[in-house]
Amino acid sequence: DINHCLIEHELRRILQRITAINKGPNFHVMEIDDKRGGYSEEVKSKPLKPREFTWKELSKLNGHHNAHVAVRGKVYDVSSFVNRHPGGVDQIMLGAGRDVTQLFESYHSFETHKILDKFYVGDLVDNELPVFPPPSKFYQTVKKRVDDYFKSANIDPKIDYWMFLRYAVFMVVATSFWLGGMVFQESLAVVVAFGLVSGFFTALIAMTCTHDSSHFSVTHKPWVWKLVGGIHDFYIGASMYIWTYQHIVGHHMYTNIDGADPDIQTSSLEVSDIRRIKWTQNWLPRYFYQHIYIPLLYCVLTIKTRLQDFHLLLARRNGNIRMNPPSLTQLLIFYGGKLTYVTHRFIIPLIFMPWTTVLLLNIMSEMSTSYWLALIFQASHVISEVEWPKPGQNNLMQIDWAEMQIATTQDYATDSWFWTVFTGALNHQTTHHLFPGVLQSHYMKITPIVKKTCEEFGVKYHYVNTTTEALGCHFNHLKVLGQGSKKHPE
Repeated sequence: DINHCLIEHELRRILQRITAINKGPNFHVMEIDDKRGGYSEEVKSKPLKPREFTWKELSKLNGHHNAHVAVRGKVYDVSSFVNRHPGGVDQIMLGAGRDVTQLFESYHSFETHKILDKFYVGDLVDNELPVFPPPSKFYQTVKKRVDDYFKSANIDPKIDYWMFLRYAVFMVVATSFWLGGMVFQESLAVVVAFGLVSGFFTALIAMTCTHDSSHFSVTHKPWVWKLVGGIHDFYIGASMYIWTYQHIVGHHMYTNIDGADPDIQTSSLEVSDIRRIKWTQNWLPRYFYQHIYIPLLYCVLTIKTRLQDFHLLLARRNGNIRMNPPSLTQLLIFYGGKLTYVTHRFIIPLIFMPWTTVLLLNIMSEMSTSYWLALIFQASHVISEVEWPKPGQNNLMQIDWAEMQIATTQDYATDSWFWTVFTGALNHQTTHHLFPGVLQSHYMKITPIVKKTCEEFGVKYHYVNTTTEALGCHFNHLKVLGQGSKKHPE
């Protein structure tokens, strides 16, 4: 019936136009070719002129139905790919509405760029945050060499089942000493000692379970990342949702860049920060002895982090890093994690112990966790020996992203199995920043490749021999900045 075909044709045309409106002005409207007054299944694409996007316009395209990302100045509508992304929905939505060039290139091969072509819809005309030149010969070479190593050795860079044993050991030890503190509650000395040990191994849980899962480096399965990453919310009591934006989207993309890296964010000039770690901060007399009193305050890092999670969730911004709206699942994990943490750390212990002993056990554990995390985190970046780069005009960086990672990072004791295990391989920080998707247990094998390539290309590789020296660099940095240094040492 020709009338039926014409009606069906018109309905399809209307539906296509509605879809085009919902998708945005860059959606390619498909027109039906009804030859000889009949209905044909042939569909033709009618491309529109590529659109120009500002970063503010791009930032609004961060939902499942309209997810857009920018890579190397080109904007791609990946909304149709969200549910098919091999790395999972949460991972692609992490980058929706922003320039993800460095994330995309550090987690994929350079050849993967070709896959994006079919999603191209326009160009990004300005920059919200710093942008980097195309990958240098150095970056291309070191990436190829590491890839060749894994292929020749027939090793999957995301697989090492011994890491699951390490996760389990850290969890068992941390929990056992916590319970031991409850069992032997009559001895305050035991409570203090057991709390410190439990806290230390809790820090190791964060350095392994949390860190590996947040970088999607433990297996290729998104459900494994969620399961292992859930430890951060439900056992440690801090939000993986918040951490991922701070660490993956912020710190790793813009290491040590003032105004972009949340890890070095300080209070505004009008409200002086508690410490001075950057030359851009105004000096105040109270900073003179900060190398003495600031390390003492590192003991409250974990408490600050858990409380700050609530503020950041509401603000949906960490410094200049925007956070996309959390999904219902992420919200349930956020609040469920906080409730579970309070339950197993306070409510249940209060049934069996006086509140003073519960408080003491928690304080010792928190101090131990906080100190180890804070000191190890600071030792690689918050030091005078590395660079603190500044963007040029229009937020353009003059240095390749990979070379900047090396310039802003210091490694230490990379030949030591002990320090590699008990710092969560953060003593291999340079390798980790270049290859965040590689499981940490492989770093001892590929760090020599990175070192050798740096030497060949004349890229300065920052290194000290011991963990003590590395920590000393941070304390000295606090002292130098605290005593009024106004210029980064050349």
